[in-house]
Amino acid sequence: MNFLSIKKIRNVIEIAELVYGKMESGITNKPEMFIDKLSNYLEDFNITGRSSVNILHKYIDEFSQEEKAELIALMWLGRGIADGQLEDFLNLVKQVVELIPPNYATTYIIERPLLAKYLRNGLQKLYTWTSSFS
Repeated sequence: MNFLSIKKIRNVIEIAELVYGKMESGITNKPEMFIDKLSNYLEDFNITGRSSVNILHKYIDEFSQEEKAELIALMWLGRGIADGQLEDFLNLVKQVVELIPPNYATTYIIERPLLAKYLRNGLQKLYTWTSSFS
């Protein structure tokens, strides 16, 4: 990834889990159970908002267009849209730029209740690819 840092990805994963709940064995925790944890977590980001989804939106909306494109490509990778080579990720980034309007990218990202799972899976694929070059 050229623009998006691992730290930002991990922050998105953590916030998404607080918003949508952790997806484990088909059982989804209700977001209301995470209100206190979410409030404490977001103090680190100096973000305020009435709705936890709005907080996720505000955090991602501050990303550059390039970071959002890489985040969406990582989501797609984690969903299994591409598998094979590292070049697949680079091609996904190009597809994101062509298919997702910049003013819709943040909304597109936060509309995915499995966002955290997709990002984790995508990171795992990228890690597997890049570690094979070491």
